[in-house]
Amino acid sequence: MAQDTLLTVEQAAARLQISKHTLNRWRVTGEGPPFVKYGPRLVRYEESVLDAWGRARTRRSTSEALTT
Repeated sequence: MAQDTLLTVEQAAARLQISKHTLNRWRVTGEGPPFVKYGPRLVRYEESVLDAWGRARTRRSTSEALTT
């Protein structure tokens, strides 16, 4: 993790334009982007990982399968 900006849950949700609740639910179910957990309640998201995660979900049509 060299020189990458760490975002709070609130900042990450805003960057993805989703609710904090959705991001928290995705974290529990494993559907969301990878995260860093520093303690029982301290979760951060790497900015570059969020960007890559979003790019990996880019589709041309709704019939394309999501493989990740």
